[in-house]
Amino acid sequence: MILYGECVSARETARVRISGLADLGCDLEADATDSVPHGDVALWIGAIGPVPATATHKNPNCATVRFKEPLDGKIVEHFRRA
Repeated sequence: MILYGECVSARETARVRISGLADLGCDLEADATDSVPHGDVALWIGAIGPVPATATHKNPNCATVRFKEPLDGKIVEHFRRA
């Protein structure tokens, strides 16, 4: 399942595709012209957010995100059904 959202840091914002959404984190991918912010970020998953997280780059356009607090299971389940 691919979801869409935004990843926001103090200096930059990127529209991202979200995959592997789980209660503890997810993976992000931005278009080739964007780079995913890294470090402390806020993630918007559709209209849900901001979700405080830490992003670690795999490469400039891809990152793994770890949420600072686990997402409520109802949120994860909502997106799995979508």
